[in-house]
Formats: sequence, C-alpha cells, structure tokens
Amino acid sequence: MVRTATPLCCPSSFLRFASFPIFFYVTTMEPSSKKVIALVLCLRAFPEIALGQTRDGILGHTWGSPIAAVAEPLALRTPRFEGNTALYSTAMHEIGDVRIEECQIEFVNGKFAGVIVTTRGADNSGRLLALLRKEYGEGQSRHPRERTWRTAETHVSYDLDTFGDAYAYWYSVQLQK
Repeated sequence: MVRTATPLCCPSSFLRFASFPIFFYVTTMEPSSKKVIALVLCLRAFPEIALGQTRDGILGHTWGSPIAAVAEPLALRTPRFEGNTALYSTAMHEIGDVRIEECQIEFVNGKFAGVIVTTRGADNSGRLLALLRKEYGEGQSRHPRERTWRTAETHVSYDLDTFGDAYAYWYSVQLQK
C-alpha cells in the first residue's frame, strides 16, 4: 500500500495568527474527509466566515465573551455607558449575505450580552429574517411584520417597518437578568 501525504491549509491570512504549523499532513484518508477536516480547522481559525452565525451571539463569538476577546474581530468603536451596560457601535457591514446599516454590540458587566442590527430595504431585511429563521426556527408572530424567538440562552425580536427597514435585537437571557 502506498501512503500519500496531502497538505491541508487555511487561508494565508491565518499565518499571522498561527502558533502551530499551517500544513497538516493527513495520510491514507478519503478526499471528502480531508475537506471536512480543512473546513473545520478554517472555521475554528476564522469564526467570521461561519455562514453569518447569529445563534447565541454573533459570528462565532458567544454570550459572555469579554470585551477584549471581541473588540478587534467585531471592530468595536467608542462605547456609550449606562450603569453596568456598555453599548459599542461596530464597523460591521454584513452578516452572511445581509447588508447591515448599523450594528451595535451590548456588554453587561464587561461580558458580551446582546446584538442590535438595523437593515435597509425590504429585500435585505427579508434576508435578515431568513437568517434568523434558519438559526432559530419559525418563532412566533402577533403581527405580519414582527417575529420573536425564545431559547434557553437567547431571546430574539425582529420588527419590519412600512418602508421595509428592519430592526433586530438578540440577547443573552442569562446576562440580561
């Protein structure tokens, strides 16, 4: 039996973050297995490419993460403070295929606790709703232009105005008590 070694690697920008060799040599493995391993390694290194993740946080950053851990990846800007809550604006312009007009990240006692997103336009707002439905299911609605979801970890609200602009707020149930 001939053993082969195939290099698997993540994007080249990963090199500046790597503290271990970038190439992983896998022997006698099916090609599909190699692709899965490469994908998992890359998603662990770059959570922001994880298909616009919004479940229990945003873009791979989960509730309770400290400000220092998300400040650079989420491009946090000058905060507003009220009591133990800090609200940071961000330089984020999209989540998955959804164009973001404005995104604010909320911290309670220094821990990541909420996300506020505003979108413009009916098509774009519809993509945000589709993303939230994909993450949280159908949810509940008392009006055709609003929807809410509740899980053990996260509460989500989505509202669409008459111009087609949407406002979504999802937050940690535990940290917002």
